[in-house]
Amino acid sequence: MRKNKRRLRTSPLPVLLFFLCAIFTGVASKGIAGDPLVKVTADVPVRQGSEESWRYFLYLPKGYEEREEKRYPCLFWLHGRSLRGDDLEQTRRYGPPAMLSKGRDYPFLTICPQLPDGAWPADGLKALLDECLENYRIDPDRVILMGASLGAMGAWNFAGSHPDDFAALIPVCAHGPGWVAEKVTGLTIRAVHGDADEIVPMHDHVVLIEKIQMLGGDAKIEIVAGGDHGSVIGPTYREEKWIEWMLAQRRQEVADE
Repeated sequence: MRKNKRRLRTSPLPVLLFFLCAIFTGVASKGIAGDPLVKVTADVPVRQGSEESWRYFLYLPKGYEEREEKRYPCLFWLHGRSLRGDDLEQTRRYGPPAMLSKGRDYPFLTICPQLPDGAWPADGLKALLDECLENYRIDPDRVILMGASLGAMGAWNFAGSHPDDFAALIPVCAHGPGWVAEKVTGLTIRAVHGDADEIVPMHDHVVLIEKIQMLGGDAKIEIVAGGDHGSVIGPTYREEKWIEWMLAQRRQEVADE
């Protein structure tokens, strides 16, 4: 185990004590033994100057506790608009939290924060990611950023603001602003969008991917024929090909300026 394990004596509990408590007791986020998701409250605020801290679900891959020297790839996932709020349990509705809650095994450490309100703040997410990199055995060269709908918009902004932190980006059913194109050419990007999406039409997503391609980036978009906003988001996270693809990704070396 981590060298800083200790008994829980103080409140509020810092993020690492939440982690250790879950490992030692086997108690899940709902209080049911065997639940793979651990509820964590971070030591960093959602936004600068905010009194509200990030809450997130943490999933540790099998063998994490025993293999003390091993570092793991990490999936950092951002949910859509409907899952915002102060009840972390509602984020189990779809995406990685839903899959993991139903018994799916992921071969990587998974972090699923909940956005209280508004849009995903890139700097706040950066602070959360940095804390997780410090507290958990994450391979910094194998961090995959993934988001759906509003979370995909947040992922584009996060990746564009801090491109050197990620190996790859998987945005589902939403595009980012045009300025991110030149910032993310060092990332491997695989977007997904349905051609019947009326909530976030796919046109601007295609344009952004094409712009990145023109700048020399490795970006592609998978267009789901007949897929709308709801019918694309759920199935994407159940496809085995994405698991294998994410495991193969590595962060590129940052060029000297």
